[in-house]
Amino acid sequence: MRNGIAYFTGLSFAFALAGPLCAQERPQDFALTLRGTSCRECHGATGNSSRDSVPRINGQLEGYLRARLQSFRYPVKESPHGIHNMGIPGQQLTDAVVEALAAYYAAQKPFSGGLVTNQPGASIYKNGTHDIPACQGCHGAKGEGMGTAPRLAGQHRAYLQMQLQAFSTGARISDPMTRHVWFISPDQAMAVANYLGR
Repeated sequence: MRNGIAYFTGLSFAFALAGPLCAQERPQDFALTLRGTSCRECHGATGNSSRDSVPRINGQLEGYLRARLQSFRYPVKESPHGIHNMGIPGQQLTDAVVEALAAYYAAQKPFSGGLVTNQPGASIYKNGTHDIPACQGCHGAKGEGMGTAPRLAGQHRAYLQMQLQAFSTGARISDPMTRHVWFISPDQAMAVANYLGR
């Protein structure tokens, strides 16, 4: 707990220092500064996070990354986990910096893996259930993502499960995900995460 508080305090301090730079530096330079400090701390140098509670963002769709970064300006829609980790950073990001960060991480080698066909979650993902529409309708047949619907195949299993549960409980609000998984059970969320993730 003490380490967690120290880490968050340090991250907050780093962004407090970085804030004034945003007005002085070109957006590309400020994005480079963020990538080398705060972003790298959690997501790694190229966005391939080694922590299962932190999403891999390398090779993620640019449209999704842009929309996600912009959403952190409105933390009321975010889960407690998202607010804790990205609430302060999100407030520092201008549109130009968001564009630069999204373009950089989208250009990295995509994460791979997942799609374990013998998992029960495969049927939910491909066909849906009575209460849950087929996930592939928005996220693609192979979890590759489409438009602002993110790439899912190869993402951390634990992160996927955590997000599905956050949507289903209203802890994270995003249309259409909140209503699509409103009735998903913890077991179903785990099954889908096990199918898609690694």
